[in-house]
Amino acid sequence: MKDHYEKISTIGILLLPLLFVLRGGYLQEVTGYVYLFLIQGYVAWFLFFKSGQPFFGYSVTMAIGAYGTIVLNVMFGWPVLGAMFISAAFAPVVSVILFLATIRAKGFYVSMTSFLLAILFPRLINALQDITGGRSGLYFSGITEFIGYRPLYIIVIVWTVVVAIIFLWLMGTKTGKILTLISENDRLTQAVGINTFKYKMLAYTIAGFISGLGGALYVNYTGFISSIDIEVFTTLYIFFIPLIGGSSLFFGPILGALFVILIPELLVPVERYFRIFFGLIFILVIVLLPEGLAPNVQKLLKRIRKNKE
Repeated sequence: MKDHYEKISTIGILLLPLLFVLRGGYLQEVTGYVYLFLIQGYVAWFLFFKSGQPFFGYSVTMAIGAYGTIVLNVMFGWPVLGAMFISAAFAPVVSVILFLATIRAKGFYVSMTSFLLAILFPRLINALQDITGGRSGLYFSGITEFIGYRPLYIIVIVWTVVVAIIFLWLMGTKTGKILTLISENDRLTQAVGINTFKYKMLAYTIAGFISGLGGALYVNYTGFISSIDIEVFTTLYIFFIPLIGGSSLFFGPILGALFVILIPELLVPVERYFRIFFGLIFILVIVLLPEGLAPNVQKLLKRIRKNKE
């Protein structure tokens, strides 16, 4: 019952930013960024922490959705929505190919392979500068040209909620329970006769598509993307979202996304040393709160309730 209440509360909290639609301004802009990264954070939560798949190519699948949308729309004249969904459909191809290429490798080597891909992909974007714009980037009006900025903000919020509900529903199904078993003990799951290959493929496909569509939304929302936006640090930030927030609880990635997006905003005065300070803060959080922010927030709320009683 408590778990059910937590999930409903999380969905309710995710819908709260719709109250800022009429206000606009800086608060709305930052909220949009938080939600765009929260989409990717939930992908990492599902694929790495709940399905046990050691994948670190989140910035790559995100970039495929973003660049694919621009290329198909601007260069080939595809409708924006069609370009977004086709690009998102192509994103899991990369994650699945990586999975198949490393199928006989162990977790650490799979992690390093996908991490290497995240390092090299921005260089590929720079090499294809005539198409991608490289470090100079590409501007893109996208959906905002037709519906405006505020409706797109609503779409970002609603899609994030839909993504959260999809993963929430999926983890409660037979498929989700099998993925949890694979995460806990892959060999034992195979020993009882479950085709783990099929379920891993499904996990990579779902995660890749949602990440790709999140990337397509990202470039529509920001109106710009360059190779700097998809550097390996982006993959790390995405991975940090469920890690810092607390992967054991459904609302953990929300706190993680707030941390990953808002801390850099606070560190703007020391932008030159941003990564150093962010790294130190990250280490402190991991050392002092190894379970993440969410479980500790939950404990604090329980103490407050007990004191009131």
